[in-house]
Amino acid sequence: MRRLTATSLLLAAGLLALPFAVGAEEAPAPALPERVQAELAAAHRVRSTLAEEKQAWAMERERLQLLLSAVRRRTDGLKADAADADTTRDALAKRVAELTKAQDSLDAVEAMLDALAETLEKDLGTLAKEALPGLVPPDTAAGLTDPARRFDAAVARLDDTTGRLANATVEIVSGTLEGQEATVKLLRVGNAAAWWLALDGSRAGTARQTDGALALKPLESAEAVEAIQKAFAVAEGRAAPDWVVLPADHVKTQRE
Repeated sequence: MRRLTATSLLLAAGLLALPFAVGAEEAPAPALPERVQAELAAAHRVRSTLAEEKQAWAMERERLQLLLSAVRRRTDGLKADAADADTTRDALAKRVAELTKAQDSLDAVEAMLDALAETLEKDLGTLAKEALPGLVPPDTAAGLTDPARRFDAAVARLDDTTGRLANATVEIVSGTLEGQEATVKLLRVGNAAAWWLALDGSRAGTARQTDGALALKPLESAEAVEAIQKAFAVAEGRAAPDWVVLPADHVKTQRE
């Protein structure tokens, strides 16, 4: 009885499985050539895709290598430029330091020249007040602000004054004659002595600088007036050079 039951169970299982087997046979599998052809087509597509990807990657790798090479060259160039810039910066810093030092020295020299020019101008101004008219030339450095040019102008003025000290000149000046202002011709020998002559030549005398003003003293002696007239004629080139004895009572001596 048990054997029959087991056999029945196996038979039932076989019957149940039969429809599935029958159903599977209803959809026949593709023929082998078709499967092979399909697989070959798929493989070809894969190979084509792989070849395209390899070619694309090769091109991209070449592009990246070129870009990397360009970046390296640019980096090397920038490094070289940076090194040159450092060298130039150091050279410029050294030059700036030298120029700064030179500028400091120049500033010191200009300050010294300015101080010397101011001293010369003051001394010449004092001399101009005390000396005979025309001995010290006018100050032409009043509007100069450059220390070197100001100093050069002061030195030139001093040289001109020194030259006038050694020469005799005739100038038209104003002075005080008998309490009144008068314009006369003045024969000045350096800063040692001076004589005056009226513009019409009728009167003459001696001249002295006193308290910043030119004092004109008339001479009554006809001989003295004639000697002064002759001296003016020689100095102005209207007469041949000749010895002239001029009155010198007004000339200062060391004892005075």
